[in-house]
Amino acid sequence: MAREIIFINLEAELLRAKLTKTELAAMIGISIGSMSSKFTGKTEFNLSEMLSIKEILESRTGKELKLDDLFKRGE
Repeated sequence: MAREIIFINLEAELLRAKLTKTELAAMIGISIGSMSSKFTGKTEFNLSEMLSIKEILESRTGKELKLDDLFKRGE
């Protein structure tokens, strides 16, 4: 069974930034298990994590990103 992609835009920006979820988890100070739970929708990203991720991705990609777009859930 294929895994469901919850945060399509976030996944796309990670690819653009050439970052893995493991690297991103370390950069924002959470475990890979916690990151996985957030990406599968089992737990939520808190505002501090969202802002940190946005800042990291903006600095890596040179793009201005919007939180609403970045953390929009896929249907």
